[in-house]
Amino acid sequence: MLELLNEMLSREPFQPFRIRTTDCSQYDVLNPNLVALAQSLVVYCYPRSDRIAPLRFNQIVAVETLQAAA
Repeated sequence: MLELLNEMLSREPFQPFRIRTTDCSQYDVLNPNLVALAQSLVVYCYPRSDRIAPLRFNQIVAVETLQAAA
């Protein structure tokens, strides 16, 4: 999972994606600077906020690319 997220964050140009977790939560990554990767977790920073969500890799069930608005 670490490799996949690192790849998604490094893409040029960046393509927004969504992280889905075991509790059915979802986190839209619209800017690569709002996510930090650690050895066993992802720290998601909510846009325009001081809130964060630490997500353990074993909580992540899917990572999917977001489609551009038509």
